[in-house]
Amino acid sequence: MVHRLLQQTKTPASEIFDRIGRFQGYLKELGIELALLRQNADLYYFTGTVQDGHLFIPAQGEPLFLVWRAFERAVEEAALGRKYIEPLPGLSSLKGILKAKGLGDPETIGLELDCLPASLYLYYSQKLWPSAKFLDATHAIRITRAIKSPWEIERIKGACNQAATVTALVPGMLRSDIGELELAAQIEAVMRRLGHPGYIRMRGWNQECGIGQILSGPEGAMPSWTNTPGGGAGTSPAYGQGAGWRTIRPHEPVSVDVGGSINGYLCDQTRLFCINGLPSRLLDAYDAVLEVHYGIEERLVPGAACSSIYEWALDRMDALGYGQNFMGTGRNRVVFVGHGLGIEIDEYPFISRDNNMILSQGMVVAVEPKLIFGSYGLIGIEDTYLITDKGAERLTVSPQGLVVV
Repeated sequence: MVHRLLQQTKTPASEIFDRIGRFQGYLKELGIELALLRQNADLYYFTGTVQDGHLFIPAQGEPLFLVWRAFERAVEEAALGRKYIEPLPGLSSLKGILKAKGLGDPETIGLELDCLPASLYLYYSQKLWPSAKFLDATHAIRITRAIKSPWEIERIKGACNQAATVTALVPGMLRSDIGELELAAQIEAVMRRLGHPGYIRMRGWNQECGIGQILSGPEGAMPSWTNTPGGGAGTSPAYGQGAGWRTIRPHEPVSVDVGGSINGYLCDQTRLFCINGLPSRLLDAYDAVLEVHYGIEERLVPGAACSSIYEWALDRMDALGYGQNFMGTGRNRVVFVGHGLGIEIDEYPFISRDNNMILSQGMVVAVEPKLIFGSYGLIGIEDTYLITDKGAERLTVSPQGLVVV
């Protein structure tokens, strides 16, 4: 019998088959006869479980999920349904199982070429299907996932409430003798008690992310290997980002950037705190950040090109006198001001340079205009928005003003 908690968290079958149907439409457009999916987030999105397996989705016909490990658990968790799930004894049996299911030897196979290990690609292309043509199914996957259903939006709203709950508690945690790590630990403990899994998925290669980034003072301006405007020192070069060993001091910005997570669905929110106030130049900078933030919000409408929103933000921040500090400095500047999110923190669409993707109703976007001052730190805000037919609906609910403790 399915556990009661699993009943509450299981993806509805109607969700799964709607996603597969939309994805199949994109496969037909790309001329892909059969898609093979392996990546965890994609498996969860299209089956309802992350148990290790090979998910085959033909452009026409029924899906087939061949589970490598934890078969019984996959059957229990997956909303795909037992009819479409079978155990996989070994890779050598793949072709035989597909043939028995009528999938035969496809002429074109789509793979997640943005994240599939090269060794697996070579095995599939050289050992199993040497005569097949392999195409990249990544865009078809990501554009399918970009449009959120009401069920998904409810989970994202839950993640936003989770982030709001812990953000409201930060003033009671923040004091002048607390270290970044201690503050981060208190924030993360609350979020874990609220059901956060303690991990946020990122699709980008070599990108890693915990629950969030707690950054204070000059270390908030430290760049890191991650594709973010500020990185933080971290605890060592082994993971050089996020909270570090420094003690938080009065009159410096404390950026609390957290990602809520409910049933794997994410939100992204940044709020700015300080102890005993900030210097006037940083208060002015935050006013500029808010102006640009609200300007972007007004432009999040169906039909808008992502690149045009980014260019407006860049031009406006330059006019306000902060162009050299916007989204990083020098070589360390990132070329976006917003990103989609769902079950990964870096989904379509990206509000970025040279990205002509058009916003559509049902997309969810995190907007994060931030200024970096090497001697002072990070000044910024971030909110999660749903694109509706009437414009942007803010899903993150924490007050947006600077919080002075």
